[in-house]
Amino acid sequence: MVIDTPQIDQSVDALVTKSLTDSWFVPGKVTVWKKDDFATLLVQLQLTDDAQVQKVTELLTKTLIDGKVITSADNILEQSIIWPSIWAYMKKSAIMALWRGMVFMAIYILFAFAAMRHLISPTLLWVITILTMLFDIAFPAGMYAIWMSIDPIVQIDAVFIIALLTVMWYSINDTIIIFDRVRENYVAKEDQFTSGKWDVEELFEKSLWQTMRRSIGTSLTTFLVVVAMWIFGTGSLKLFAFTFGMGVLSWSFSSIFFAAPLAYLFSQKTLQKNK
Repeated sequence: MVIDTPQIDQSVDALVTKSLTDSWFVPGKVTVWKKDDFATLLVQLQLTDDAQVQKVTELLTKTLIDGKVITSADNILEQSIIWPSIWAYMKKSAIMALWRGMVFMAIYILFAFAAMRHLISPTLLWVITILTMLFDIAFPAGMYAIWMSIDPIVQIDAVFIIALLTVMWYSINDTIIIFDRVRENYVAKEDQFTSGKWDVEELFEKSLWQTMRRSIGTSLTTFLVVVAMWIFGTGSLKLFAFTFGMGVLSWSFSSIFFAAPLAYLFSQKTLQKNK
């Protein structure tokens, strides 16, 4: 719960705890976090149904008004509720989105990169793309976990899941663009590979330099927007900006320094087998 009020301190913890206890709710933890002119109230409870959620929401609003923490419900800028069934649904939806994305990506790669199967198997490209994507979502997730350990207000919610899914899409897109440039250069000069005038190292180096400006430009402009969201945003927007910003840093690095070198190493092994 994000509150627009400068009149808040740690005494609100005791006020809210007493109000919940008097109404037969047992709060696990009540935390108040103050920044600038806004405050965040985090209450951890075990609730069993929608009726209890509604009752606790009304009780918190009444407690804050009666305690003169806020003057009206209009001072409550944001409310979010995460309980086991909602979290289970978010986790299931995220996993389904991940699996579907992997399946459709595999189908696309198998057909789109069939022309360079003599250089590297499309299946290997799919595996490399998946490994790169896992790195790109693991880094922001790890940084978010560090933030959670520092700031008790930060919680895993729908915004966090959406940010990771967005990072996943950008990661796949950035990796595929580099692989696609390698494919274009390979198809254009396949006869030179056969005659030995071109080698794999030159192919990957030229392809990377051709996509470098585009990759850096996209990542930089995206990161500048994310920084603006972080500076001027509040609440969920700031959480999204942090997670997505960490993702921008990870995919900018991994597509160039992780995905492309792996593809190069695998292509070397493929060529050696074909000789």
